[in-house]
Amino acid sequence: MENISTVIQALFEKVDGDEVLNKAGFGIERDDELFHRMDSDMIESVIVNKLLQVDKESTIDQVSMLEQIVQFKWMEPDDSCMSLIFRRKSSVFNILLYFSSKCLRVRDGEPLCIYRHLLRWHLITAKVGEDLLTTSFMASRDLQLDKERKSFDWDAFIGHDCKELNSLFDKPMAELHMHLKGSSYNFDLSWLCMMNHIGIMQRNFEVEHPLHKYRNPEKDLYGKIKRAAAIRFYLAGAVGCLPESISLSQLQELLKNDIEELQKKDEKIKDVPIIDIQSLIDDSRKRTQKSTKDKFEILRNAQNFKDKLEDNDIVDYIPVSHYGNELIENKVLAPERAFMYAVFRKIYGENSEETEDIATLFYAYLLYKNYFRNEILQLNERVGFANFASYEERKTDYLLKSFNHLLYKAAIEGFLQKNDKRYIEARIVPKDTEEGIVKTLQEICNDVDKTYEERFDFIFHFIKQRDEPRDTDLYRHFKLREEIKKQAYAIYKFRSNRENWDVNNNLVGRVVGIDAANSEIFCRPEVYAQAFRFLRGHEVKIDEELDDYPCDLNVTYHVGEDFMDIADGLRAVEEALIFLNLRNGDRLGHALVLGTDVRKYYEKRYFVICASKQVILDNLAWLHHKCIRLTGYTQLCGWLEIMFLKYFTDIYRLEQKEGENIIDSYFNTSEDNGLTSNINDYYLSWLLRGDSPIIGKELDSKSLKNLTSTIDKEWAHAGMNNHICAEVALRNENARELFDAYHSFKYAKRGYYGDTLTIPPMYREEWYLLLEKIQQQLLGKIEKRHIAIECNPSSNYKIGEMSRYDEHPILKFFNYGLDTPYPRHDVAVSINTDDQGVFSTSLEREYSLLALAIERNQTDEHKNSPRAIIDWLNRVREMSLEQRFKC
Repeated sequence: MENISTVIQALFEKVDGDEVLNKAGFGIERDDELFHRMDSDMIESVIVNKLLQVDKESTIDQVSMLEQIVQFKWMEPDDSCMSLIFRRKSSVFNILLYFSSKCLRVRDGEPLCIYRHLLRWHLITAKVGEDLLTTSFMASRDLQLDKERKSFDWDAFIGHDCKELNSLFDKPMAELHMHLKGSSYNFDLSWLCMMNHIGIMQRNFEVEHPLHKYRNPEKDLYGKIKRAAAIRFYLAGAVGCLPESISLSQLQELLKNDIEELQKKDEKIKDVPIIDIQSLIDDSRKRTQKSTKDKFEILRNAQNFKDKLEDNDIVDYIPVSHYGNELIENKVLAPERAFMYAVFRKIYGENSEETEDIATLFYAYLLYKNYFRNEILQLNERVGFANFASYEERKTDYLLKSFNHLLYKAAIEGFLQKNDKRYIEARIVPKDTEEGIVKTLQEICNDVDKTYEERFDFIFHFIKQRDEPRDTDLYRHFKLREEIKKQAYAIYKFRSNRENWDVNNNLVGRVVGIDAANSEIFCRPEVYAQAFRFLRGHEVKIDEELDDYPCDLNVTYHVGEDFMDIADGLRAVEEALIFLNLRNGDRLGHALVLGTDVRKYYEKRYFVICASKQVILDNLAWLHHKCIRLTGYTQLCGWLEIMFLKYFTDIYRLEQKEGENIIDSYFNTSEDNGLTSNINDYYLSWLLRGDSPIIGKELDSKSLKNLTSTIDKEWAHAGMNNHICAEVALRNENARELFDAYHSFKYAKRGYYGDTLTIPPMYREEWYLLLEKIQQQLLGKIEKRHIAIECNPSSNYKIGEMSRYDEHPILKFFNYGLDTPYPRHDVAVSINTDDQGVFSTSLEREYSLLALAIERNQTDEHKNSPRAIIDWLNRVREMSLEQRFKC
């Protein structure tokens, strides 16, 4: 099964659609020597080459043997499989059936994954999409049963046949960490948008696509999508999805013109008439919209339901039936599924020359489609948030505004429609004006069916941003802090306005918490501390005539997901606890660093820490303090002190005095700028970073008297962190001076530069033990404070250091009832999806992947029965309901 997964990925992800068309003679004059159908007669060297791109571990001989299996087994029909109809001649589409026949079954007319194969199903479909395998399987199966399917509204991410887990999913469930914009069918909507509006999408490719970070831009991506749109329109007519389309010869002219245009417009084709494919698509879509709405009205009147169907609910020219209480999958996913199903029926059921052309063109179409998936979804293996963000930022670049209502509906209704016991906290970015906030919330609430309005709420999440020091800044992160203040004021005003929380329009009551998300490496909790305290302390005046008045804002915070170094990540967790004043009922997002294997992490990096000088310096002082508290003074403390002095001198010693040798300069602690290099004073100055950089100015008695508005006064008072440790540190004069120096431009710029620090062999074991003790200390602190951790398995698998789902640190956070090799902890946790559209998952899928991975990967010393695992999951499910911010 693993081998055939590799083959599917290689032949449906790594082959170029242009190559398929050119080899088959579409777009250029056919030449018998060049003519070659890659979908049915792929040569050995091509298969081996594509397999080598995917399989990094097998030898060339092993890959060559796999190629033989591909050509002489998996591309051939399987006569032993009595439940499916295979293509009677060699075909890449037969490979799909070899895989799906082992993974899929049908229940109540819909495809299900066999539970024991769910992990491999998820991993391959995340690469090539589920519909490729489900529609081919259903088409082949229906041909065998001599029936034709009319319904294509199964779940976006299919379920499985594990009865115990499915029973668990019928119980109340909560999704607590879901970013609304990335949790919809982003790719599917984008693809339909392009297939229906390719004529107006060129600017999106010219403006948006070249901005993709960390990848060489595909100069002809727009050309590929145009060819895909033309092929799709032709195939839709050829397989009967449309009453009329274009002929094969017309398609060839379109492809020819397009390809030769890329070859700098050959003079020979200047007089060839050009077919306006976009006009033909527009006409078909209008006809489909009209006929679909007419049929819907007949059904609506006959069954007397209240649902309406608008033009912008019919997003594709491929017609499907609509009905009352319609599943969102039917609006968004069914048209493409219906098209793919019809083509697969033609390919598997007929063997004419026309079908050979259809198979070749469809193969090219699927390759173009999956190529685009790779451009907007993170399908590569590189870890880290920067890689994820380069894809995440593009999730709506290719969507028309008219589709936005479906984006919100799919994200929210797709989860809530399963039963009436489900709840969502959706994260959205707050606008920087009250009016902007109200407009955004109203748009989302209006787009989602009123049936669900009591079962979803919002969390405002600020966006962490890299803020490089500039000589015009008044203090470190000046520009970002000003933007955060503006957003915080907008939220305050939004919550204060009585019109936003009356009984008929309680938008304020729908906002239950605040968060800060995105890359955390260059933006620490200190930047958001004042805003979080300001908003948490904002008490909305209670109107006792209202039963449902706004709740206080709760706090969650993305932390420990991505970090320069484990010590850096652990320090960020403690900064969140101290600077944001996290308390009972608050949550942390991800917090992977609390469960990352310390030894594997540093061994993988050859014991080298790569970070900015400021981060290294801060980590050294923080670790020194932790070392003394947790282990006592050891040899490691001495090394930390020496390295601290080095980095302190690099950043805070402005210049070498005249006549002073370099050794004296390096170890001279009498600073000409008045700053002490005492490591304990420096640690105290770190404790002050949760305070406003201008706390002295903001809380000066004269400044406070000049503040006339309540909002400005509350903001000023929120600038002081009333945590006991910070209050003690504030009394230390040296710490205050170091705090001011840290925020000044001249030192911030010096600390911004990167450096490497190698952990010497003699200190590595102590280093490991210290960081492991810090992990346990922080987990104990989080547990005792009743703070929860939001876990997102697939997101963490793609971004973090995990190589398997059972390595997820959730098992280190909460392992009650399980036999594990980890210390016992009962931290409250929840399982969530994060960006389910980006990671091709669902909440049910996340629970199931964890359950199956734990069941499959056990040692003789630590074993758990399937029932014990499901009982553990049920406890996690119950905890997620307890952790909701809704009062």
